[in-house]
Amino acid sequence: GWSFIALAFIVTTAMAQNNSFRQTLTSVERNLHLDNWQITNRDFNDTQQWAVNKYTLHGGKQEGVDVIVVNNGKLSFTVIPTRGMSVLKVTMGDITLGWNSPVKEVVHPQFINLQERGGLGWLEGFNEWIVRCGVEWAGHPGKDKFINNTGDEAEMDLTLHGKIGNIPASEVEVVIDRQTPHRIRIRGRVDERMFYGPKLELWTEISTEVGSNTFRIEDSLKNYSIYDQEFQIIYHANYGPPLLGQGAHFVVAAKEVRPFNAHAAKSLNQFAEYAAPTKGFIEQVYGILP
Repeated sequence: GWSFIALAFIVTTAMAQNNSFRQTLTSVERNLHLDNWQITNRDFNDTQQWAVNKYTLHGGKQEGVDVIVVNNGKLSFTVIPTRGMSVLKVTMGDITLGWNSPVKEVVHPQFINLQERGGLGWLEGFNEWIVRCGVEWAGHPGKDKFINNTGDEAEMDLTLHGKIGNIPASEVEVVIDRQTPHRIRIRGRVDERMFYGPKLELWTEISTEVGSNTFRIEDSLKNYSIYDQEFQIIYHANYGPPLLGQGAHFVVAAKEVRPFNAHAAKSLNQFAEYAAPTKGFIEQVYGILP
């Protein structure tokens, strides 16, 4: 029989309970970084098995990448603080949320050139189940106008899906509620800032309760500029088997579905139907108005 993983996105970050265990893993403010760390149910004298493991990857283009694996005894997920707090994968039994990307390593942002291939360099590290795109911009490569440091209108290149997915987290901590059922929280702060540019701060919390088949992602975005700042964010979720395959259908309540370009328009009537892996397939993108 099937088991189901439940996921909830919440817009504002809930404050952790006061009487909670806390461990800082990374802090630029404290000049702190733990290469390896672990906590388990034994540290809480808990009979139900669970664990949080933090380790550092080595070799190739994943050298120095931080990984946090949370196993609540039933469900496990992997967070990559070095890559904007993306979620690499989620597993429970025979179900996996993730996909088989041709990018096999968890690539450190220092090896990513976002300008590569006309602004498509983001794809060199693309293998997570869910990655945030944004936050100053989030779409396809192109041009945009902005006011530069001398007050003149200038033009800049927009690269695919923005920068946030390739910015290492500046603050990372584990927070665990002491009362049962323990909620395990992985919290991180990712900054997209520059002088005469955006001053955006993203706090994210990925959490689950011990023994649960659910987890949730709560994000809070704050503008620290005295000026209004436009922003965009896409939660780029990528699925493979067993959930996505030939014959799968996308179900949505939509007022209107708009094709991204003429190529996508050719298959507008079949936008919700998934075919088998197809050699030479060109992406088809649709905008949905709820």
